[in-house]
Amino acid sequence: MPKKLGLLLVAFLVALIVAGCGGEASGDSDKKNKELVVVDWGGPYTEVHKKVSFEPFEKEHGVKVTVVTPPDIGKLKAMVQSGNVEWDVVSVGNDFAIRGGEEGLLEKLDFNVISTEGLPEELVHDYGVPENMFSTVIAYNTEAFPADQQPKNWADFWDTEKFPGPRGLYKDPMWTLEAALLADGVDPANLYPLDVDRAFAKLDELKDDIKVWWTAGAQPPELLATNEVPLTSAWSGRITVAADQGAPVKVDFNQGFMMSNSWAVPKGAPNKELAMKFIAFTLAPEQQAGLSSQYDNGPANTDAIPLLSEESINRLGLSSEQQEQQIFVNSGWWVENYDKVNERFQQWLLE
Repeated sequence: MPKKLGLLLVAFLVALIVAGCGGEASGDSDKKNKELVVVDWGGPYTEVHKKVSFEPFEKEHGVKVTVVTPPDIGKLKAMVQSGNVEWDVVSVGNDFAIRGGEEGLLEKLDFNVISTEGLPEELVHDYGVPENMFSTVIAYNTEAFPADQQPKNWADFWDTEKFPGPRGLYKDPMWTLEAALLADGVDPANLYPLDVDRAFAKLDELKDDIKVWWTAGAQPPELLATNEVPLTSAWSGRITVAADQGAPVKVDFNQGFMMSNSWAVPKGAPNKELAMKFIAFTLAPEQQAGLSSQYDNGPANTDAIPLLSEESINRLGLSSEQQEQQIFVNSGWWVENYDKVNERFQQWLLE
């Protein structure tokens, strides 16, 4: 072989080796730099989420978790319909996890990757799994209603003679109609399907005593702390946090309505397989307990409860007794009926 040709051949082989190594390094780099876009609710909730789940997931899988806040269902729909999906995982209401799946907006979850052990079966669907729990409960001002003298159920909430003072209720039929029916004596086991006519008839009885129809979770603790209303429905975590900060407020978990935020994966998510692993990671008992020990939403995974302190368990309404007293919201019923019921509710408010 001529010397020049031999040198050229060696140079060519070296170039191939270098290119191969460079390609392998590039592949590793891509893996390390891969980005998972997660849409969460923001504020202190997301800061805790980052600490207990997102950052540990980054380290374990060698990826970057980029957080977008807050969830926007309209934007999700637009992304899916345009075929330009930027999000991988999104936190949604459990009802939307059902509706979004039916409308072709979400990917089916891979339950070979995501374990449902410890999750309430009422909240697990093909397109969504619960990420944590919260309850709509009776909340009250402790100065207006001292210990053991507060309303203990929705019938008491409706009793303005025994428990005087203006009320607050959520400006939405969900949870509000359920409260009215329990106040009217419906057995919790027979709550669904909701008797809508009966619920509105019961709401008629209390309408003049509703001073505030609240729309944001921050309102009830403020209303109670200032005693603008001594009694209101509320999201439990908002009240327990306010109580920890010294406000004269408290909740009663009896007849609370349990619901969840759910993890879902948009249809066409660019990192679908990684999204499944992320969801599975956040549902592990350790991550679930980490969130609930620092933020007042309960874990979706009941296997996380033994990892919490007794004080946290009672504060979050997670003791066996407290859980037995509460009711899971039937999201499937609301998916089918929300639009027409809400139209009637909004009209009723104006009457």
